[in-house]
Formats: sequence, structure tokens, C-alpha cells
Amino acid sequence: MEKRHIVKAYDRELELLKSKVLEMGQACGRQLAGAIEAFKHRDTDLAGRIFRADAGINALESEIDAFTVHLLAKRQPMAVDLRQIIGALKIAGDLERVADYAANIARHLFEFNDLNVQAPLQTILEMAETGLTMLHDVLRAYAELDVFQAIEVWHRDQRIDQAYSGLLTELRGVMSEDPESIKACTTLLFIAKCCERIGDHLMNVAENVHFISVGSPYRGEGQG
Repeated sequence: MEKRHIVKAYDRELELLKSKVLEMGQACGRQLAGAIEAFKHRDTDLAGRIFRADAGINALESEIDAFTVHLLAKRQPMAVDLRQIIGALKIAGDLERVADYAANIARHLFEFNDLNVQAPLQTILEMAETGLTMLHDVLRAYAELDVFQAIEVWHRDQRIDQAYSGLLTELRGVMSEDPESIKACTTLLFIAKCCERIGDHLMNVAENVHFISVGSPYRGEGQG
């Protein structure tokens, strides 16, 4: 799909757009990794730093939004170029939501740390860590426009969905048997939902990598 334009500045602008999206993705990765560490060690200081850092990622998204508008107006792109610009815009939107959910995990940690929780924390950690590896891999797929890597990431979200479904059943059982655990379990459900939504947004990123490369978003079996 790689091609060069007669106007070299156009190539540089497209590369700059991709680099901005990757920069944003790396910042999201640091946010999510930090949220995982804060959750694992009940580190409220780290959780506070993650929550405050979300504003920086929002600023990156605004910068990407403005740059895509500039490219659309200035270059009037078509075909592959248009897909690169629109795809980058959509990917940035999903990355911003990933960062929001990482900040929400950190925010809920302040409630969680005051509770005596006897629920399956390991399942939530595994969900979050799966999301983090999905993020790293889908960013690499975007950087290299690797369709097969994007498809693999898309299907990996099933692991998070399955874990979330099992966790819902388990926590509902805990709450029905021990009413005093309802507050603690509800907090854990909020955190688990953040992890589940992170997986959904990373699926969207994978779909858009496919869209940029192939011309259509990936929707499941029978494509690629």
C-alpha cells in the first residue's frame, strides 16, 4: 500500500499524522500499565498521577483532530490517502477512550482501597493485562499496516469478554451470599467493565487498521 507523492511535503504530513497517533497510543499504554500497577499494589499515589495525566492525552487527541482537518482541507485526499487520514482520526478517538477507562480504573481505586475485598482480583488483572498486550500489538499493526496482526488482536478481545462474563456471574453469587460485600463487589464490577470496554475500543482500532490497508473494516470470520 506504500506509495509516494510528487509533493514530498504531503508524504511528510502523512508520516507526521501517523507518528502523532503512535505517540498518543504510547501515552495510553503508559496510562493503562500504570493503572494496572496501581490496582495490583493498591497504590493511590500512582492512581492520582494517572487520573491527572488524562488531560495530556485529551490534548493529543485535539491536536490530531486539528491536523486531520488541516490535511483534508489542504490536500483533498482520495483513496488510500483518505483512508489513512480518516482511519487515524478514528483510531485517535478510540485511544482517547482507552485512556479514559484507564483513568476510571485509577479513580475507582480510591473506593476500592477502603474496602475489605475477598473477590477474584486476579481475573480483573488478567483482563487488564490482556488489554495492555492488545494495545501494544495493535499499535505495531498500525505502524506497519500489518493486517494479519490487526485481525489477531481483534479476535483476542474474546478472552476479555469471556473473563468478564464469568466474573459477573461470580460476583453476583458473592453479593447474594454476603450482602455486606455489595459495595466492594460493585466497585470491582465498575473496574472490570472498564477493562471490557478497553478491549472493545482496541477491537475498533484493529478494524481501522484493516480499513486503512484493505478498504473495509474487519468484522470477523470470512474476511482478511
